[in-house]
Amino acid sequence: MQLSNHKIEYFTLFIIIFSALYFCIINKYGWDWDTYAMFETYLQLKDNGIYQKSRGAGYLIPEIGIGFLAFYFGSIVTNLTSFIFLFIGLIYFYKAGLKLINSKKVELSKFCCFIILCLSNHVIMRDSTIPMDYSWSFMFYSIGLYTLTKRKFEISILFFALCFGSRFNFIAFIIPTILFIDKEYLKINDKIYHIIIIIFFGCLFYVPSWLQSQFSLSFIYSEQANFKNNSIFSIEEISRFTYKILKTFGIFAFLFIIYQLIILRKIILKEKFFLIIIFFNLLVFFVFPWEPSFLWLSIITIFFILTQKINFKLVYTLIFLNLFNWFYQAEIVSINYQVNNCFKNPINAKIKPHFSKGLV
Repeated sequence: MQLSNHKIEYFTLFIIIFSALYFCIINKYGWDWDTYAMFETYLQLKDNGIYQKSRGAGYLIPEIGIGFLAFYFGSIVTNLTSFIFLFIGLIYFYKAGLKLINSKKVELSKFCCFIILCLSNHVIMRDSTIPMDYSWSFMFYSIGLYTLTKRKFEISILFFALCFGSRFNFIAFIIPTILFIDKEYLKINDKIYHIIIIIFFGCLFYVPSWLQSQFSLSFIYSEQANFKNNSIFSIEEISRFTYKILKTFGIFAFLFIIYQLIILRKIILKEKFFLIIIFFNLLVFFVFPWEPSFLWLSIITIFFILTQKINFKLVYTLIFLNLFNWFYQAEIVSINYQVNNCFKNPINAKIKPHFSKGLV
C-alpha cells in the first residue's frame, strides 16, 4: 500500500500521540498512591541505604527506575518514559502476534489501527502517562514474547525475568505463555527449563522483601487484601469484577466487542494461545478485581485479534467508541464509596443510568 492511503490512520495516530504527550505534561506525578509509595522507597534507599518495599511483594525494578527518573529528571521525563515503554511494548507485541498467527506480512493499516485502538483506550492512556509500572512490565513481557518467537531463548528468559521482577502478578501470564506457545517455538522439556530459570532469576528481585519478612512468604501478601472482606464468589465481588470490566472498555465499546467476538467465534476459537492469555488475565482479575489496569494484557490482546479479523470500518467504529470514553462514560449504576486512607470501598449502589466525566 502507498503511504498516501493511510492519511486517516496517520492523522488519528498523530492526534492521539500528541494528546498522550500533553497528558504526560499536565498529569505531573499523577493521582495513584502507589506512585508516591515508589518514590518513598527510592528515597529511603538513596538517603538511608534501607529498602522498604512500596507495596505488595515489592516492585524493585520500577521502584528504582521510576524513582531515579523522578528524582533527577522530574515528572515529564518520567511520564514520557512510561509512554515510550508502552509504545515499544505494543510494537513488539504486534510483531510477536503476527508470528503466532503465521502472518508473513506487516500490513501498515492494521498496525496503525492496532496502535490507535490501544492508545485510545482510556485506561491504557491514563496509566501510561503517569509514573506507574504497568508499561514497564508490559514492555518486558512483549519483548520476551517476541524474542521467544524468534527463538532467541536467552534474551527471552532475561526479559521475562525482568517482567516478573517488575510486577509479581505477571508470572501468572508468563507461565501460560511458555506452556501454551506452539511446540514449533519451544519443545515441551525446554518449556519446563525456561519456566524454572525465569522464576529463579525473577525471584532474585524479591530477595530484599523476602529478607525483610524474615524468610517468610508473607511479603507476597498485598495490603489491599485487608479491605477484601467478601468471598471471591460472593455477589459483591462478582459485581465488582463485571462492573470494572465494563468501566475498562466502556459499556458501548464492550457491547460492540462482545458482538464482534460472537460473530467471529469460529475464527477466533482457533487462536487458542491468545484466548488462554486472556483467560488467565481475567482469572487473576476475578480473584483480585481491584484496578482496571490489571486488564492491560486482555485489552491489548483483544484489540490485536480484532484488528486482524474485522474490517476497517468496524475498527474505526471501535476507535470512535474508545475516544467517546475520553469525554463521557456511560454508567448503569451509581456507587457510594467509603474512603479509607488511599483505598475506597463501595458501601451501596443503585441502578441509575447516567453519564459521568471521562478522561478529559
